[in-house]
Amino acid sequence: MTAILANSFGLEKIDLIEDAIQDSMIKALRVWPFHGIPDKPEAWLIKVARNSLIDKLRREQKSDSFDDLAVVSNETIDVRFNDELAEDTLRMMFACCDPRISPDSRVALTLREIGGFSVIEIAAAFLAKPEAIAKLLTRAKGRLRGTRLGIPPPSAIPERLEAVLRAVYLMFSEGYSTSHGELPIRNDLCFEAIRLAEILANHPVTGVPKTHALLALFFLQTARLPSRFDENGDVLRLDEQDRSRWDQRLLAAGLRQLAKSASGNDLSPYHVEAEIASIHAVSGSFDGTDWVRLVECYDRLLDFRHSPIVALNRAIAIWKVHGPRSAVDQLEPLREPLSDYAHFHITRGEFLLELNRSEEAETDFRRALELCRSTAMFRFLRQRLSEKTN
Repeated sequence: MTAILANSFGLEKIDLIEDAIQDSMIKALRVWPFHGIPDKPEAWLIKVARNSLIDKLRREQKSDSFDDLAVVSNETIDVRFNDELAEDTLRMMFACCDPRISPDSRVALTLREIGGFSVIEIAAAFLAKPEAIAKLLTRAKGRLRGTRLGIPPPSAIPERLEAVLRAVYLMFSEGYSTSHGELPIRNDLCFEAIRLAEILANHPVTGVPKTHALLALFFLQTARLPSRFDENGDVLRLDEQDRSRWDQRLLAAGLRQLAKSASGNDLSPYHVEAEIASIHAVSGSFDGTDWVRLVECYDRLLDFRHSPIVALNRAIAIWKVHGPRSAVDQLEPLREPLSDYAHFHITRGEFLLELNRSEEAETDFRRALELCRSTAMFRFLRQRLSEKTN
């Protein structure tokens, strides 16, 4: 909806567009329960949002001369998830990733306008404070006022594509492991990220090897979703998961995309992450996984992106290769940068339990419990603490 309305009214109206979309959602909640869902709900929402936007613009400008708006409002509303909508979405993504704003601003704005992320969700993705993200978004919108939506020329694509791919990657990550709320995963975000990645992969300009690698990663990870939680919605660790429940069609699709990504000499972090996912995908069991190769992959990934999150995942592979004592040593440099990251304390707690350092493990689990915002993870931690005390 944002992409379609921004294509009609321009990015300079983005705040009003967001308000109009919210108005349409509220009206749907009021009207649909009594009159039923319309045949084309997307078209209904777009039309209501567009009319709301026009009314606001008329009130702001206090004029009856709105010939240009009349043309827009009389357009045939027929929202279709086809190439036309794909082009609108592409234009919006690349507009949000304008090089005039900082790389982080590009990603945050794309998450906000294309992914529908709240400020709190963006802050969780960036490991930042919500106040800082709110200011970053305000500055970014200000810099882009008056910008026309459009897919940039091929020479300008690489500069913007990296931010677009990172935004889609973070969208998927939030869906795959939700940082807030009752639901342990958000299928809507996972499959929206896949849809956007497919649009990029199928476009002649953006369908480059790293885009195929990102799509491969999404397919391979999504294939494992059915086994990540039990029938009560409780978290299952990788070693507890029933691998027979992994979606074989998605695994095959992921491996095909990974093969496509191997064309040319391009190697990106998404290639390495997709390879890591493929190693898990083809392993018959948790203990039978090629952990040595995984350590090598994480070493390569750290060369690309020296992230404390990558280093944390590498420590898990180190645990399987060299044992929990070496893994705990790997975590020491991450204490400060990940002090407010629940998964750091969960991981460290698990390693400490294996070393029979139960009191320290309990401290880590309790700290994770304080930081946890996901209901499913909260229950998991309560269970781990209960097992430890008993």
